[in-house]
Amino acid sequence: MRTPALIALCAVLLLAACGAPTTQSATPAPTEATAASAPTVPTAPTDAPAAPTSAPDAQPTNAPTEGSGELRLGTGLNIPTSLISPQGSNGYNMVTYGAGETLMRLTPEQQLEPWLAERVERVDEMTWQVTLRPGVRFHDGTPMTAQSVADSVKSSWENLPAASTFITSTTEIALVDDVTLTFTTPAPQGNFLYSIANWNFVIHKPAVNDISILTGMYRPVSLVKDQEFVLERFDDYWGEGGALERIRIIVIPDANARALALQSGDLDMLTNVAPDIARGLPSDIEQVSVPGTRMHHIILNHTRAPFNDRLVREAASLAIDREALLQATLDGQGAAATNLYPVTVGVEVVPAQQTDLERAKQLLDEAGWAVGADGVRTKGGERLAVLLYSYPGRPELTQMAIATQAMLGEVGFEVRVEEVADIVETLKGGEFQASMFSVGVQSDPLYMPAISLIEGASFNYGGYRNEQIETLVSELRAESDEAAKAAIVAQVQEQVKADTPNLYLATPPLITAFRQGRVTGFTPHPNDLYLVTASLAVQ
Repeated sequence: MRTPALIALCAVLLLAACGAPTTQSATPAPTEATAASAPTVPTAPTDAPAAPTSAPDAQPTNAPTEGSGELRLGTGLNIPTSLISPQGSNGYNMVTYGAGETLMRLTPEQQLEPWLAERVERVDEMTWQVTLRPGVRFHDGTPMTAQSVADSVKSSWENLPAASTFITSTTEIALVDDVTLTFTTPAPQGNFLYSIANWNFVIHKPAVNDISILTGMYRPVSLVKDQEFVLERFDDYWGEGGALERIRIIVIPDANARALALQSGDLDMLTNVAPDIARGLPSDIEQVSVPGTRMHHIILNHTRAPFNDRLVREAASLAIDREALLQATLDGQGAAATNLYPVTVGVEVVPAQQTDLERAKQLLDEAGWAVGADGVRTKGGERLAVLLYSYPGRPELTQMAIATQAMLGEVGFEVRVEEVADIVETLKGGEFQASMFSVGVQSDPLYMPAISLIEGASFNYGGYRNEQIETLVSELRAESDEAAKAAIVAQVQEQVKADTPNLYLATPPLITAFRQGRVTGFTPHPNDLYLVTASLAVQ
């Protein structure tokens, strides 16, 4: 057991929770990560929506509009960077808040079902036919047609590099009639249905007045970057219309400040509440907690020391006690992660990353890192020093970073934790060693390796490349037989076990809190991509 480390860790986290300064973490930055919650398997001519009131100096207020049926939803995570979709992770946010829709979607039971599609049929090994749901209109009042869907998919290919990871841009799209189109892929694609459920392929038309034209029950009307996102009910929605007149997404980076705003009545609802914050909420705040499908992990940079050495990567993994992380940072909730798949998405997990301090020390010895007088290892005059980034949008990540700092210190690492406002901007240049990160995961087994482990993937910020994984991902993309898929997925996980590309830590619970008697009809979904539903209301 690692009793001294855990005692020190608990002391550090207690000090941090009480507001006392620590040397482990920089002062939290005033804004939060732009796209760290990037999620799951692959991303107007007539009366246009009103122009956005998105001037940079606009000052949002938390006061509800009188008699408006307005939901004030607080978050520490990202809102769109613009109202143009697709751009970056904007499509993700548009789906989350009820503005955007895809051809397919996932149910709370992680099963696929048609959404904007009425049905999807496989014609042959490489061809899929999509029949669109009748009566769907875009926010500009025009009907959704096969042509508009084809244009939308092509726009995703042009604007989102990740989109082609899941449905290659060399796919041929043919119009059968006004409501039917076919996709013919250059090679068999067994996960096509999952791919058209991905937020990268949110169905949209070109922006008018800098606002994308979407199909959801709520339409975007204004954005104050990094502060507030406002949507209003779309009265010509094809399905059961939204119960709210307006949704205001208000960004408050500090988790304690968000909780206080909920308790004071300045907010109606909070999403992604950390367990320690949830524990302190009063009884008049209702909480809903479900097992999440998110993966908290540490991205390692394979192009820079010390994690360009497999022995060092494996040693770091072996030094981390994931069950202790759960106790120290998530109140023991959620699940420890030992491979790249959360246990909640239905993929059989091959245990890979376990705790073994003695083995970790042995590997560092083999790698030439000798223990110094102060307990920090050195090699060729260089200390085994690591800067570990985190970000405030998910406060438990910084707590995990501090916990990991203590654990790695036991085997000779010198770790410094630093919070940054925009984690994606920090990572995308490749000038980092290690960083906390969180990804919402879809039940498609292709998703996690395709977004994080293959060359050029959206979240492969560390420049990882493994020839075997590249081949296995290509095979997995083509395979439709479930037993064959499972065998390939097991091989991918064995490669993760052998090579330690990243450090997988935990799957947190998904906790939502809201004011009793004010918010009704909330339906939890384990994938936080699907937050706003037709039944969500205020009174």
